[in-house]
Amino acid sequence: MTTSFDAEVIVVGGGPGGSATAALLADAGHDVVLLDKAGFPRHKACSEYCNPEGARILRDLGVEESVLAEGPHRMEAMRTFAPGGRWFRTDFEAAESGRAALGLSRHKLDHLLLQRAAAAGARVCQRAHVRSVVVENGRPVGVTATIGGMAETLRAPLIVGADGRHSAVRRELGLDVPIRWPRSTGLVAHYRGVVGLERWGEMHVARHGYAGLAPLEDGLTNVAFVADATGVEGREGSLADFFETGLAAIPEVASKLAKAERVGGIRGVGPMAFRARRTAGYGYLLVGDAASFLDPFTGDGIYEALRGAQLAAPVINAALKAGDPSDRALAPYRAARRRVFTNKRAVCWIVQGFVHTPVLMDYVADRLDRRPDLARTLAGVMGNFRPARQALSPLFLARLLRP
Repeated sequence: MTTSFDAEVIVVGGGPGGSATAALLADAGHDVVLLDKAGFPRHKACSEYCNPEGARILRDLGVEESVLAEGPHRMEAMRTFAPGGRWFRTDFEAAESGRAALGLSRHKLDHLLLQRAAAAGARVCQRAHVRSVVVENGRPVGVTATIGGMAETLRAPLIVGADGRHSAVRRELGLDVPIRWPRSTGLVAHYRGVVGLERWGEMHVARHGYAGLAPLEDGLTNVAFVADATGVEGREGSLADFFETGLAAIPEVASKLAKAERVGGIRGVGPMAFRARRTAGYGYLLVGDAASFLDPFTGDGIYEALRGAQLAAPVINAALKAGDPSDRALAPYRAARRRVFTNKRAVCWIVQGFVHTPVLMDYVADRLDRRPDLARTLAGVMGNFRPARQALSPLFLARLLRP
């Protein structure tokens, strides 16, 4: 590599996708700089739910032992409640023995993954706020960042944008593509003393939004409420009032929170749905939420970030070894994302249709409760350990929708 470069790769963002990408590239012997504007450990607005296949990837990354030492809550199933009160269970353990999701705060998980990247040899720089991407001859060749109160420019032949929904890398490269629907805002807080959650988490769909309950380590529960962004923006009271009123209007949730105490503040993010025009091009590549994000209902965020890192690392490795960070050299990453994520994204769009149509959600919940074999198939698909095409097959859909 040219001596004017400060590293072979600059990874912007120290969340699961960025840290996993940096770790895998450092494992392969590459000189990696990882920048994040936060100081770790830090909290992050997220469902804090790692689905069963995401949990398996943590094992592949060699951090399973460290993760389990933090005492994550093991969820062998998710219970989903429809607006009319009917509910069904997507049972991961029943779909495949040993499968379970993990509930672990981003405060703990992200710090562990960042330490994994540093241990592999990546140069981690915290409190490094990337402000812009340096572009020369139409190609990104570095970033400018505020580090320790000083503006600095770092150069590399390849930039990985793993800096989340509001990615500076995606924005600076003109890759933002707005999605008009669904336009939702998510509000998240931790509670202590939530009852009724044993070996599962829960999703509760209501006419005014939906709530998610994911038990975490140390007796905490991640409580999320997702509502139409217009309603959140036009609220009359405080954000806390909006959040608590929305939860109180869902009877099953209200009963579980009746004696619980909120720990810390309410974190929010939205609008949530977006995608990048391209996920890779000459000198750049996007991973995790920086590449695309739809809605947290299906719990794919952490999994997609970790899986995206696994897809990106070998492509970047080959490009760097060939000294060729061109669009053509990085195109296999785009192809891999289409192969791995497209069918599941189609399932997520169908789920969005159910969530935003109460009568249909009631109908489907009833059918899944009565037809446990379909619920097991759905559990495998939602947990990402069965092919998503199983839930898209005409036979599955016919059995799901027929009376």
